[in-house]
Amino acid sequence: MRTCAFLVLGLAGLALASGLGMVSSDQAGVRLELSSPNPDVTEVWHKGEIYSRVSIPGVENLAEFSLPRLPVYRVWLEAPIGASVEFDVTVNRMTCLPGNTVPYAVEPGIQSATKDRPRSEYTMGFDPAVYEQGQAYPRAWVRAVEAGMMRGRNLILVEVMSVRWNPSDGSMQILNSASIDVRFVGGDLGETYYQAGRLMAAGFETMLSELLANYGTFEDPGWDTPPAPYLIVSHQDFASTMLDGFITWKESQGFDVTLVDLTETGSSATQIRDYIIDAIANWPDPPVYVLLVGDTGYLPGYSPTTYSGVTDLYYVCLDDGGYQPDAFLGRFSVQIGSQLELMCDRVIWYEQVSASAPWIQGSGWIASEDNWQISEGTHNYCISNFGDPLGYDADKLYRHTYGADASDVVASVNAGLSMLTFSGHGSETSWGDMPFSSGNFAQLNNDDMLPGVLSHACLTGSYNTDTGWCETWTRTPGKGAIWFWGSDPSTYWDEDDIQQKGEFAWFWGSLVYWPMGFLNGGKLAVYEYYGGGGSTKYYYEGYNLMGDPSLAMRIWGLTGIEDDEPWAPDGSPLAVAVLSANPVVSSAVLGLAGQGSVQLSVFDISGRLVETPFEGEISGTQTFAWDVSRLTPGVYFLRLTSETSMASARVTVLR
Repeated sequence: MRTCAFLVLGLAGLALASGLGMVSSDQAGVRLELSSPNPDVTEVWHKGEIYSRVSIPGVENLAEFSLPRLPVYRVWLEAPIGASVEFDVTVNRMTCLPGNTVPYAVEPGIQSATKDRPRSEYTMGFDPAVYEQGQAYPRAWVRAVEAGMMRGRNLILVEVMSVRWNPSDGSMQILNSASIDVRFVGGDLGETYYQAGRLMAAGFETMLSELLANYGTFEDPGWDTPPAPYLIVSHQDFASTMLDGFITWKESQGFDVTLVDLTETGSSATQIRDYIIDAIANWPDPPVYVLLVGDTGYLPGYSPTTYSGVTDLYYVCLDDGGYQPDAFLGRFSVQIGSQLELMCDRVIWYEQVSASAPWIQGSGWIASEDNWQISEGTHNYCISNFGDPLGYDADKLYRHTYGADASDVVASVNAGLSMLTFSGHGSETSWGDMPFSSGNFAQLNNDDMLPGVLSHACLTGSYNTDTGWCETWTRTPGKGAIWFWGSDPSTYWDEDDIQQKGEFAWFWGSLVYWPMGFLNGGKLAVYEYYGGGGSTKYYYEGYNLMGDPSLAMRIWGLTGIEDDEPWAPDGSPLAVAVLSANPVVSSAVLGLAGQGSVQLSVFDISGRLVETPFEGEISGTQTFAWDVSRLTPGVYFLRLTSETSMASARVTVLR
C-alpha cells in the first residue's frame, strides 16, 4: 500500500467518527467533514459472471443503473430557492491502492425485477465510458441531486463518494478524510423565507427537522403554525351530511376542516388538482391534510407519468419542478353512503382507543415463498430494529420458514393486530404466493381491532376497479383495516424492501405517527437510495393511501407503562414516560431520564405547542406531577429535548 497524498489543513489531531457530518451552516452554504475507512473488496456473482463488490460496513452503495456500485455517503440539505449548488473539496488524507486491488469489474447498479417475475430476472447494464473505455469512476467526489420542493423548502441530496475505481488497471483511490464546502450560489433569500414561513406546518416541520442537516438556517424560530388545516374534497353524493360526524370529530381534535364538493372544484382530475393546488399555494392557511372522498367512478384519479393507471400524488404537488408532496393525502374510496359512514366511524372509534389496549401490541408480518430471503429478511430487520425496542409482539407469518398459510393469517388478525405488513406477490383482488384472497378475508371478524395494512406487492393498491384489494380491506363491514397502503402498478423486489424499512424507520423509529407522514418517509428512503433515479418516480406515483392521512396511529410502548417495566432503557440519552394511569383525568406522574439541561414540551394533535411544564437540569431519573386541568380533552404529545437528543411519549387527557 502506498499513500497518494497526506494534507493537514487546520485539522491536525482531529479524530472524526467514520461518516459524513455537518460542522457549520449559514445562508451561504454548509461545511461537511468526511471520515471514511478503506473499503472491503469481495467477490459476487451476477448472471454467471464474477464481479468485485466494493463496500464499507454500515455505508450504502450507489445504485444508479449501469454505473459502478461504490460506497456513498449522503446528507439532505435545504438550499435557497433558485440557488445553484457548488462544491470545494479539501483533501486531508487520501490513500491509493495499486493495480489489481480490484481483481474484477465492479458490479454495476441493476434494475431489479418486478414482483410478477422471478427476482433472478433483474436487468444488468454497463456504462460504456466506464466498462469499455476504462474511465475512472466517479469523476467527481461530490454531487448534488436536486430533489424538488417540499412544503416550501428546496431539498438537495448531497452524495459524497469516497472510493474512485480505475477500471483500466483495477486500482482505487480512497478519500479517507476531507472538508467539503457546499456553496449556495445565487437564489432568492426573500422568497425562501417567505415560502418557508407561509407553508410551515407542524407535521412537515417534524419530518424536515429530522431530514435536513441544516434545518433552521432558513426558518424563523418565531414563526407559529396554524391549527392543522384539513381540506376534504368530496363527490356531491357524499358531501351533504354523511361527513358531519367525521368533521365534528376532527375539529374537536384541533383540525380546521374545510369541505368542498365537485360542484365547486369541477369534476375532472385537472379541475380538482387546480383547486387543491390553488388552496396550498394561495389560501391564508394552506391545507396540510387533504382527503378525497369517492372511488374513481365518483372522483377520478390523476394520470401518472411512469405507468398506465391512476395516482393521487399530483393532487398535492405544487408546480415547483419536483414531485415531493406538499400536503398529506389520502382517499376514502367509497361507492355508497354506508361505506363512507363505515370509514368515518372507524376513524372516530380508532382515535379513542388507548395506546395500551392489548391488541395494539400485536403486529403481523406476512412473507411469500418466492424470494423469501428478501421478504422475510426485510420483516426481520423492521421487527428487530423498530418493533422489538417498543415491545411489539411479532407474528411471523412466513410461508417458507414456518409453513404459515391463510388460516394462520386469519387467526392472527382476529386475535388483534395494530399493524399488518405483507411482502410478496399480489393482484388486484388478493395476495399471492402466500395465498390470501376474498374467501380467506371473509373469515375475519376483527371489527374492534383494525390494523393499518402495508401491502408491498404488485397491484394490491389498484383502486380504479370495481372493488380492489385495498377497497375490500377498508370498506367491508365487520372486518378489515383502518387504512390500506398499496401500489396501483406492479412493484419491484429491491425498492419494496427499501421503502418498507424507511416506513418503519419513520413510524416506530422516529415516532411519526400519522400515516402519510411515515408512508411518505418510505418514499423518501427510495429517493435517497437511488439518488432520485431508477424507479423512484414510479414509486412516488404508484403507492397511494386508502384512508385518513391524519389518523393518530397508536404506538405501543410509549404509554401505559407498568411500574415494574424499564421506562428508561439502558443506553438511551433521554427518556420520558407517563408512569401513572393513561388516559389522564386531572394530573399525571411523569418520568424523565437523562443528563444535563433539558426541556419538556407538550404539543396538541395539530402540532401546536401547548405548554412547557419542565425546563432545567436533570441527572439520572426523576419524576414529577403534571397538572393537566388546564388542558382540553384530547391527545397530546410529550417531547423531551436536549441539545443532541429527543424522546417522546403520548398522553390522552379526559374529563
